[in-house]
This record gives sequence, structure tokens and C-alpha cells, in this order.
Amino acid sequence: MSTERDSTGADGGGAAIRVIADRYEVRRVLGTGSSAQTLLCDDVREHRVVAVKELRHGHLDDWKFLELFEREAKLLAMLDHPGIPKVFDFFRGRDRDTSLYLVQEYVEGMSLKQRMEVGPLLGEQEIYEVALGLLDVLEYLHGRAPPILHRDIKPSNVLLRAEEPPALVDFGGVCVGWRPPDASGTTVVGTIGYMPPEQLLGQAGPPSDLYALGATLLHVLTGVAPHEFSYQSGRIEVPSDLPARRALRQAIEAVLRPAPRDRPQTAADVRRILLDEGSSATTPARESRDGVRSRGMRRTRRVVSGDGPQFVNMGSPPRDPEGEFADVYHNLMHPIFPTTRLHSPAIHTLISVGYGLWSVVSVGIVPLIYFSKVRDRKRRYTDLFCRGEFTEGWIVSVRGGDFLSRFLFDFEVGGVTYRGSTEYSTVMRRYWSDGDVVAVLYDAEDPSRCCFVHR
Repeated sequence: MSTERDSTGADGGGAAIRVIADRYEVRRVLGTGSSAQTLLCDDVREHRVVAVKELRHGHLDDWKFLELFEREAKLLAMLDHPGIPKVFDFFRGRDRDTSLYLVQEYVEGMSLKQRMEVGPLLGEQEIYEVALGLLDVLEYLHGRAPPILHRDIKPSNVLLRAEEPPALVDFGGVCVGWRPPDASGTTVVGTIGYMPPEQLLGQAGPPSDLYALGATLLHVLTGVAPHEFSYQSGRIEVPSDLPARRALRQAIEAVLRPAPRDRPQTAADVRRILLDEGSSATTPARESRDGVRSRGMRRTRRVVSGDGPQFVNMGSPPRDPEGEFADVYHNLMHPIFPTTRLHSPAIHTLISVGYGLWSVVSVGIVPLIYFSKVRDRKRRYTDLFCRGEFTEGWIVSVRGGDFLSRFLFDFEVGGVTYRGSTEYSTVMRRYWSDGDVVAVLYDAEDPSRCCFVHR
């Protein structure tokens, strides 16, 4: 319930203070939208400052606004991320007050839109930090099951904070999972210029939010709103001379492609493009078949070192783990004890005896731990082994361990460079080094799900 009371000063003058639900004293209006307004309030019960979003009376009979408002409240209450305001309360007004209210954490800071209007202009490093901070939020949202889509990323919905990453606010258009077209008619949610073409048709997915992020970054870089760019080619024509490093230009170009399937599919994919700039300052860029510039990595040789790991052409799926690639499957599942002979016969015997002794001393704990790891790898990699697409990749670095090392590798799909990692026995470092070409299996729908294999 919303009421008013008088606050009387020492001079006897008074000013009406609006109080919501006998608890939230309104200080001022923070923002006003087409269907709701956001109020800065004092929570007199918890002694904190909050932001209260109020759905206006005139929209309470409109099921569309009610559905969106209630969906926003329920979803936000389930989220926990430093870049998303926390929800404290959600309620309907009582008696004559029929408004709906959403009480949230108050995030103090200037919106990206306000910063662009009043200056100073954001430096390139600040833009990188904004981009990476928002990608972190989107990775959290899209990584939920099912994914959560914001659907209205734009400068006014990004808050800049002095000592923290940016916050993403106003989840009024939020929805869960992929949004297929509704045969009975679909409500369009979003902002012209920032929303991708598919969203105008009532469809949305994670690449839709990435498109809106790209349009936002383009606006920040150029000072020109996305809808003001030429669209003669059926897409926003990104200027070739954007005042930014190549990695940022490449990321914006990639996420603004008109077809969702042609964009990076995850926030992690976009982050890889952005951070590619720092991988090697002296390595020249090369042109991919899509015309997207990507950093050239050193490629040397396929691994053909004696009895060590061998490159293997995996061909096209499907593959039978017990068929012609049975040894490759075994090597992937048993990183410490592959069929590939990695040691001399004497060393191999010594390792086998040592493993047996440890098994006895640990009363079976060591084999249990090892086969638990094998079980996890089977769960993670079997389907990828059987149905994954094959390509060549190259080793970029190795992170050591006593028994297992993590081998990081890059590969390209559709002009986009992806990075993956696979654990193998540390002794493999004798055979592999940076730049060695390896056989990579990846999920065609999500190339970030990948591994590399050997024979």
C-alpha cells in the first residue's frame, strides 16, 4: 500500500513523503519507462537504500505488462551475480493501491548512456573492461539451464561503477530459453537498433543478447546510435576504421552478423576474440575465408615422434569406440595409461609395479580415484568422440602437473578461433610443444566443447 505522510521541519514547514507498504520511503524518481517507473527509496525496516520498480496503474489490466513484470521478479529472485542487482521483495499493493512493486538492490553509478552524454568519452581500456564485465554477466545468464535472456541490452541499461565491473539492469524483457515464434502472435521486446533481426520476429537466443552487446559497444565507440548506420547490405555496416584495436573491431563485427548461426554462439567465444589481441603482439593477422581477421598462430609439425603420440585423421562421424579408432578412444579415456608406449620397457614396468604398490598401500583408494576420473572423462567425451566434427588444431601452451598436464590448444571454425584444453599424462610434454598440430574433435553446435586426440 502506498501512503503519504508529512515530514515537518523546525520551521514548521512540511513536505509530503510517499511511503510504500509502510516501509519504503520514496526519495526521488530514478527513471521512467513506458510502463513502469523506478524509485529511490529508504527501507526503514532494514535501514538500507533500495530501488523500487513500480508498475503503473494504467498497465495493470494489460496482460503483456503483467506477465513481463512478474517474470522479471521471479527470475531475478533466483539469480546471484555481482553484475546483477539482487531482489529483496516483490508484492502487489493493497486496498486502493493496485500497483505492482519490485524491490531491488540499489546500484550506485552512472549509466553508460549518461556517461556518453556528459563525458568524458570512455577510453579504449574502459570499453574493454565494460565489454568483459558484461560478457561475464551474459555467460552466467546464458549458462543457466535453460538459458536466461535479457533481450534489451543498451547503454541506458548498463551501470558503470567506480571500483567494480559494470552492472546489467532493467530485466523487464527477460525470458527463459530459446524463444521460438508463437503461432498466435508474439510480443516484440527490445529496442530498435540494438535488437537483432530475429528478435523483431519474436525469436531470441544467447546470440541475440551478444548482438545487442555489439550494438552497444559500437554506439560507445562511435557516438552514433546503431539505427543511424547504413543497413543497405541487410546488416549494420560496421566502419572499417573504427577507433579501436583489431580484436575489439573483430568482436563487434562478428556479433553483428544478421544470421544468429553466423555469430559467436556464447559469451566465452566473444571473450576469446577480445583477448586474442594479447596472445602475441608480433604475430601477423591473417584473413579467413569469411573475411574475418584472426591472429595467426605458429604451426610447426604434426606429432610423429617414434613410438610417442601420433596425429590421427578422424574423418567424419559417426565413430565406434570399439572400431578402427578403439586405440584413440582408449588414449582419450586413460590419460595416464594410454595404449601408446610413452616409456622404455623398463620404465613402463617400473611405473606398473609402483602403481600396484600404491594400490595395495592405499587399500584400493588410488585405483578408485583413477577410475573415477576415467568415468568422468567417459561422461564428458564419449558423445564428442562418436559424433564430434574433426579439424586440425595447434598446441598453444602446457600447464604442468605431477601426473597430469593440461594442454591448451586453438582451432578455427567458420573464421572464429576457439581455445580448448585436454588433460594427458605429464610425460606427453616430451613429445608435444607449442605450435605442434593435433587432431581436434568439437561439437558443431558449440565448438567450445572440444578435445584433442592421438594414436
